[in-house]
Amino acid sequence: MPEIRPLRSGDPEQVAGCRLVGVLGSGGQGTVYKAVAPDGRDVAVKLLHSHMSGDPGVSKGFVREVEAARRVAAFCTAAVLDVGMLGDQPYIVSEYVPGDTLQQVVRGSGPRTGGALDRLAISTLTALAAIHQAGIVHRDFKPANVLVGPDGPIVIDFGIAKALDATTMASGPVGTPTYMSPEQFEGQRIGPASDVFSWAGTMVFAATGRLPFAGETVPAIMAAILTGSPDLSGVPAHLLEPIRECFAKDPAARPLPADLMRRLMRHPDAPAVPSHPLPPPPPSAPARPWGAVGRPFGGGSSAVGGGPPAGAVPRPQEVPHRQEGSAGHRGPAGHGGSSVQGDPYRPVDGGTAPGDERRVSRRALISAGAAALATAAVSAFVVFRPEGGSPRPQGDPASPVGQNVASASSGATSPATQPTPPPSPTPSPSSTPAAEPFGTQVGVAVTVPDGSGSPVVMAADGSAVACGTANGTVLTWPLGTDAAARLGDGGGGTASVAYGELDGVPVVASGHSDGRMRLWGASGESLASHRAGDPIVAVTVAGGRAVAVSQKYDGMTDLRGTVRLWDISTGKQIGATSTEHFQGIRGLAFGRLGKDDVLVTGDGGQRVRVRRLSTGVVTHSFDTGDIGGIELMACTEIGGRPVLVSTHLDATLRVHDLATGKRRKRWTFSDRSPDDRGVAALAAGRLGEVPIAVVAHAPAGGEVIVRVWNLSDGETIGEFGAGEGGQLRTLTLAELHGRPVIAATSEDGRLRVLSLGPA
Repeated sequence: MPEIRPLRSGDPEQVAGCRLVGVLGSGGQGTVYKAVAPDGRDVAVKLLHSHMSGDPGVSKGFVREVEAARRVAAFCTAAVLDVGMLGDQPYIVSEYVPGDTLQQVVRGSGPRTGGALDRLAISTLTALAAIHQAGIVHRDFKPANVLVGPDGPIVIDFGIAKALDATTMASGPVGTPTYMSPEQFEGQRIGPASDVFSWAGTMVFAATGRLPFAGETVPAIMAAILTGSPDLSGVPAHLLEPIRECFAKDPAARPLPADLMRRLMRHPDAPAVPSHPLPPPPPSAPARPWGAVGRPFGGGSSAVGGGPPAGAVPRPQEVPHRQEGSAGHRGPAGHGGSSVQGDPYRPVDGGTAPGDERRVSRRALISAGAAALATAAVSAFVVFRPEGGSPRPQGDPASPVGQNVASASSGATSPATQPTPPPSPTPSPSSTPAAEPFGTQVGVAVTVPDGSGSPVVMAADGSAVACGTANGTVLTWPLGTDAAARLGDGGGGTASVAYGELDGVPVVASGHSDGRMRLWGASGESLASHRAGDPIVAVTVAGGRAVAVSQKYDGMTDLRGTVRLWDISTGKQIGATSTEHFQGIRGLAFGRLGKDDVLVTGDGGQRVRVRRLSTGVVTHSFDTGDIGGIELMACTEIGGRPVLVSTHLDATLRVHDLATGKRRKRWTFSDRSPDDRGVAALAAGRLGEVPIAVVAHAPAGGEVIVRVWNLSDGETIGEFGAGEGGQLRTLTLAELHGRPVIAATSEDGRLRVLSLGPA
C-alpha cells in the first residue's frame, strides 16, 4: 500500500471541494494528495506546480487538454473526475486506487511471473485500447504510471503528457526517456503506436526487472532506442515475439493493442485468463460535425448507439491525424458531420475530443477490448395524460411542456423534394402497450421513405413524433400508423427536432448543423426558414413560439461558448448573446418554471443557468456541487415541484429543485446496476403517478441497456437491451393509446414502439 505522509504547512487543505488528508507522492510535475470528496469517497488530487503554467492562456490550454481524459472508458484506468485551476495551479481529481506502482512492486518484490504477468499485460493493453478509443495518446506509459490495485492493474496519468506538451508547460520531448519511442525523440507525430512501444518496455521491466535499452545517460539511452536492439533475455517465450514486434522502429510495423490481446489470450503457453470476446472495431456510420470524436455533451431528444446521435451539444477537438503507413482508416463513425471517427488503431495526435466516458466493472475488463461505443447524449420531458384523457393545456404550470432537444449531426444535404403529406392515422395491427412485456416491441417496425436517410433525432408530443435524419430530412410519424411521412429537406444534418402547436395548429420545428432553422406545418408546408450564423443545437415549441438555440464553441481560441436564442418564425435573435458558458454548453433541457417556459443549460464549470425563453434573460443559476461533470439534463416534476434531472461523469443521477438549485436526490448507478459510467440518453416524465427517468447506459464496447428509474426512491422499475433490429440509436418518450411508450429507431434504421409495461 502507498505510504501517505501528513500535510505540511505549505499544502492546501482543500481543492475543488475535496478535503486533502495526506500526500501520496510528489515529483517534477506536482504533488499527488489523497483526499475525501464532498460525497465522502476517497479520491486522488494531483496539483501541478505553479511554475509550470506560464500565463492564463497556457493554464486554460492545460485544462482543455486534460478534459479529454474524462471521456476515457474505465477499462483498467483511473477515472478522471474533474480538472480545473486552483489559483495559477492546474489540478486533476481522479478515482483513488489503493496500491503501489508497478515500479515499486518490481523493485520491492521482484519481477512478475506466470498468470500475474499475463494479467498485467492484458489489463494494460485493455487500458491503452480504451485511451486510444477516446482519441488520446498516453505519451508517458511506464511502470510508474501503472498502479497495482486490489482490482488489478490500473493505468493513470493518461493525457497529462499531451497537455504539458501542447500548452508549452514543458520544453523538449515529454515522457520518460527509458520508455520513450523513437518518434518521440525524433519529433515526429505521436500516435497510439508510440504507446505500444512504451508498453513493450514496461513489460520487459515487469518480467525481468531490467530496462530494455541500457544506458547511463539520456543520450546513450536515446541512441540505443533509435539504433539498437532491446535486451529481451528473461522474457517468457510466449511473450517474446509479440514484445519484439512492439519495438519496431517503424510505428506502422507495430501490432495493435487489440491484436496483442487476442494473441496473448489464445496462446497455449499463457496461464488461463478470462476469455470474454473482444468487441469489434467501431462500425462505419455517417460522419459527424465539428471534428467530433466519441460522444458529445448536451441534452434533448434521445439517441443511442453507434450511429448518429441525438440530443447533444458537441464539443470540438483536434481531428486525429493519420501517419504514412499507419493502420488503415476505418471510416467515420458516430453522428453526422464531416470529420473522422477516433479509430483507436491508427496514430492520432492526442487531440481533445468529447466522447464516451463509461465505467465498466473491472471484473469484466480483461475482455473489454478496444472499441468504445459512440453514442448520443440526450434528454427529454414528456407529461403523459391519463388513459382516455386529453392533454393538459400548454400554459398549465402543473404540466411542463414536452419540449425535446436533439444533438447536432451533419452530412451531405439531400436534394430538395416536394413535401409528402403525412399518412392518415390508420392504426397498424398492434395491441396496446399494456399487453406487451416491458421493453418489447409494440406492433410492426416502420420503414422511413426511400432516400430520407437514417433518423438521428426524435421528439414527441403525445402520439405525434417528429424525426430528423443525418442528411437533413425531416419526417413525421403518427404512432399507431405503419408509415412515416417526409416533410422535406431542412438543410445540413438535423441537429434537433420538436413537435408542438402554434395558434392551435400542429407544427414541427427543426434545427440543422449549418445554422438553418425551419418551421413546418404538419401537412408538409414550409412555414419559415432562416439561418443563424452558428450551428443550431436545440429547438423547441413552447410559450406560443418556436425557439432555436445556437452555439459557437471551438475550444481553442476561447473557452467560453457563444450561445444565442432565436425566434424561428422571424429569424430574429431573442435577448442578448451569452458568453458565460465555461467550456461551452454541457447538458441542455427545456422545461417550465412557474409561468415561464425556460431553457436550462450546464457548462464545464458545473454551473447551471435557467433562462426565460421569452426574453433570453437568466433568472438564476446554481452549481451542481459534487465533482463529476454534467453529462445530460432533463426537466420534470416531483410532487408538483419542477426539478432538473441530470447525469454526471462520476456515474451519478442527480435531482435538483429547478427553482432553488437545492439538490433533492443523488444516486450512483453502480449501486443498483453494473458499474456504468457514461450515459447515452436521458428522458424524464411519468409512468402512471410515478416520476421516472429513462437512462440509456452504454458501456464502451458493450450493449446499450435502457433502464427506467423511479425518481422517488432511486429503484430500477425495469430494463431492456437490444431487441429486434439491433441496438437503439434514437429514442424519445411518447404515447400510444393513452399509455406511455418509447418511440425509437434501431440499428436497421427502422422506427419502433417499445412498451413500458402497464401504466
